Amino acid sequence: MFRRVQRECISTMDAFPCLSVANNGDGFPIATVGRSSYLARSSLHKGSGWRLGWDPTRSPFVALVGGEAWALELTQEEWQAFVQGVQRLQQDMEAIASQLMAEEGITLEQTCPALTLIASGSATAWGLYVQLHQGRRGEGFWPADVVPELCQALAQCFQEAL
Repeated sequence: MFRRVQRECISTMDAFPCLSVANNGDGFPIATVGRSSYLARSSLHKGSGWRLGWDPTRSPFVALVGGEAWALELTQEEWQAFVQGVQRLQQDMEAIASQLMAEEGITLEQTCPALTLIASGSATAWGLYVQLHQGRRGEGFWPADVVPELCQALAQCFQEAL
């Protein structure tokens, strides 16, 4: 049996309620947690089968996501949609795990104007597909054995921005 669930994007503040982002007047975003402000830093992370990069000083493409043999540069809007979408898919997969039989597969889709993310596999091992919708087009895929490390690095990358 195979289930498919589709969900619309939510705001970045819903995905990261402790984070707010403002512009300090010179084009550099400031990430604010509580009362403290930190200048967002650039970072590049690589692992087996994945790459993530973020540099808020580059415009219009502030981020890079990639796999073994492909990469896409993302605008700020696409990066925010990617981060919140992956986090939401992770949460949804964890929430649905107890409702699936071991041999049952599932596909969850997160769609917004900037991009579509599709998680497909089982609740404990799923691949991730990304497709860009605006301006230049592009798509990529991370296999199930890469996704846990990618998700961990994505969370770490976002923490470093704080």
